[in-house]
Amino acid sequence: MAKQISTAKRSHSYGQQRTFRGLEDFAVRRRLFRARSFLDLLVSENPGKELQCLELGCGFWGRNLAALSQGYPGVEFTGVDLSVTSETHGFDLIEADLTTWIPKVTYDGVLSLAVIEHLLDPQAHFDLIAKCLRKDGLAGLTTPAPQGHFVLKKLARLGIFDRQEIKDHKLYLTQTGLKALADCAGLSVEQYREFSMGMNQWMLLRKA
Repeated sequence: MAKQISTAKRSHSYGQQRTFRGLEDFAVRRRLFRARSFLDLLVSENPGKELQCLELGCGFWGRNLAALSQGYPGVEFTGVDLSVTSETHGFDLIEADLTTWIPKVTYDGVLSLAVIEHLLDPQAHFDLIAKCLRKDGLAGLTTPAPQGHFVLKKLARLGIFDRQEIKDHKLYLTQTGLKALADCAGLSVEQYREFSMGMNQWMLLRKA
């Protein structure tokens, strides 16, 4: 189901201590492409409705939300992460630890992009996604595939990817493992795809 890698606890948010460049920036943009496809579907299923979308693990700057808020004016965006900037335009950020945070409201859509591999309890994260979603709400999730671990480790050693970021990965989940976690959280898998030459995974989930 999963390959365990590290047990160290994260101390900062994604992007807080550095900027992205090269192949790493390309990987970020690939995830953003998936997020846009997700928003297109969410909007098309709810014509004329004002929507609320949450990103779990949005990073210090809320980079994805800054980009998405420009293209989806009918969607209200919120992000949550361990530490966040107070300088935002067009979206809101909440500073909180995802492992203990309890949502006060529910959302039409939830994004979790390259987050779950950094967490020690993947089931708790799927449960959190379910708690954040309204009935019939959609969630989009990306995470590296197990076969990507060797490649990411090599790229980190070469300095192409941040070494500490890859070292922080706690686990790599298979498609079967992801589906089992979703089932336990009461989420149905509506779409599963591999991308980036099979090194990454995308799942579209719906709350019944």
